Amino acid sequence: MTLLCTSALLLSLGMRAQISEVGMVPELLLVVRSVPTAGVKMYSTSSTGVTLYNLDLSIYSTITYPALPVGYTYFSVLYFTESTFDTDPSSIELMMLTVDTSYISGTRVFRDDGTILFDDLGLGFSGTGGYSELNEKPPLFTGEDGVTYMALTSYPTNPPTISKLFQLPGSLPCLDCASGSGLGLQDVGPATNEGSLTFFPNPASDQLTVAYTLPSNAGSGRLLLQDALGKLVANFPLDTSGRTSIVLSGYSNGSYTCCLLADGRVIRTRPLILTH
Repeated sequence: MTLLCTSALLLSLGMRAQISEVGMVPELLLVVRSVPTAGVKMYSTSSTGVTLYNLDLSIYSTITYPALPVGYTYFSVLYFTESTFDTDPSSIELMMLTVDTSYISGTRVFRDDGTILFDDLGLGFSGTGGYSELNEKPPLFTGEDGVTYMALTSYPTNPPTISKLFQLPGSLPCLDCASGSGLGLQDVGPATNEGSLTFFPNPASDQLTVAYTLPSNAGSGRLLLQDALGKLVANFPLDTSGRTSIVLSGYSNGSYTCCLLADGRVIRTRPLILTH
């Protein structure tokens, strides 16, 4: 009787909750949850811009990158927002990481109509070059007074490093709403709740020191290294020590993404620039 009841329950659940395919596109799609007015979207990137998709995979918007000065390129999307870098929710703003021919990080913010709101091509976002056992260090955050800030830092080949703090006119729509974009704006509670990933130096040359925490219920962890085209170039198993060193001498100069996996699930991503 118990077996029959269980089978009936599974059959009933299957009839009510079947998995159905929405569609397919020849792109790598990531999730955008930081545009509450437009709603949850997915996005893909190309050398010329960003395409936002509705959840039925129809195209919501195509955003073209504004031209950069000679010698600069766009590396990755850092953040999507509707009212953080301005207070107008009718437009979408993109915070982009740029690099120059020497792999120096920069930051540009622009609206979906191409209007540039912020430009500092010598400062990358803060938070990937340091080490913290307690909290992640997001470059966009809200203070106790409700004011939103942006922290940017230069990563020169030789010190001194320069950091700047900017007050933003808008607000963050949520604490963990950049999932998929590589930025990882998260709560300021203990990092072990959701895992953490930091490394230094960045840009790196021959060796990278990686500090990480895995979710408390995670059984295993791995660190993946992807090149600018998304190709997997390295795969490192992680133990429970929370710290490891990676030799980079065998990899080509350029832009990479480090992905922290826990039990096969990507929980943190961070951009990395390699220059020997």
